[in-house]
Amino acid sequence: QQRLNILQIDTYDPEVTRDMSDAIIGVIEHGKQSMLTKDFVESTVTDLIGAGQDTMSTVMQWILLLLVKYPSIQTKLQEQIDKVVGRDRLPSIEDKSNLAYLDAFIYETMRYTSFVPVTIPHSTTSDVTIEGLHIPKDTVVFINQWSSVNHDPQKWQDPHIFNPSRFLDETGALDKDLTNSVMIFSTGKRRCIGEQIAKVEVFLFSAILLHQCSFESNPSQDLSMDCSYGLTLKPICCQVTEEILQLLTVMF
Repeated sequence: QQRLNILQIDTYDPEVTRDMSDAIIGVIEHGKQSMLTKDFVESTVTDLIGAGQDTMSTVMQWILLLLVKYPSIQTKLQEQIDKVVGRDRLPSIEDKSNLAYLDAFIYETMRYTSFVPVTIPHSTTSDVTIEGLHIPKDTVVFINQWSSVNHDPQKWQDPHIFNPSRFLDETGALDKDLTNSVMIFSTGKRRCIGEQIAKVEVFLFSAILLHQCSFESNPSQDLSMDCSYGLTLKPICCQVTEEILQLLTVMF
C-alpha cells in the first residue's frame, strides 16, 4: 500500500489515465491475467524512467545531429509535418499514422547509429543448443546489435549509408516487416520493457521540434559521426543552432 501511495493512489480515478503511474495502478487494481503485482511497482517505474533517461537523451542527440547533417531530409520532414498537422496546433501521437517519413527517419536513426550497440547481458539457466551451437548453463550471452543485426549487409542494402526511405514501401507507407528488423531494444520475452513508451516519446519529441524549429550546425565546425563508447554510443560534442519557426500557446 505504501508503494501505491507513492504513485498517487489517493487521487486515482479509473476513468482518467493521467500518466504512467495511473496506468500501472489500473493494471494492478483492474487488469485481468496481469503478472504485475504491488511488490514490483517501484521497480517497474524505476526501470521505465531510470533506464530510459540515458537512452532517450542519446537518441535525441543523434536525431539533431542527423537533421543538421542532412538538411534536405530536415526540410522534407518539416514539409510533411506542416501538411499533416498545420500551424495552428502541435503534433500529437494521433498524427503518427500520417507521418510515415518521420517514422522512417527515426527507425533509420536507430539502425544507422545503433546507439545501444549490445544488449544487456543475460545468463543461460540450462544447457542449450541453438542452430548447432552449444551454450552451457550459466553462460553470459548478449547480442551485438550494431554489426550482426543493424549493419548486416545480407539484411540491409548499403548499411553504412543513412537512408530513411529504405523503410518506406512503393506507396510511401511504413514497411512494418523491415522496421521489425531494427534491433535497439533487444528481443524476446526479456526485451526492454520501455520499448513502446520510448517510441512514443521519440516520435513526439522529434515531431514537435521539427514543427517548431529549424536546426543548423556551426559552419566553422566539421560535423563528425564519431562517438564516445559506453553502454550507449554518444555523438561527439557538436554545436547546433535552432531557429524558432512559430511560437504556439498551448493550454493544458
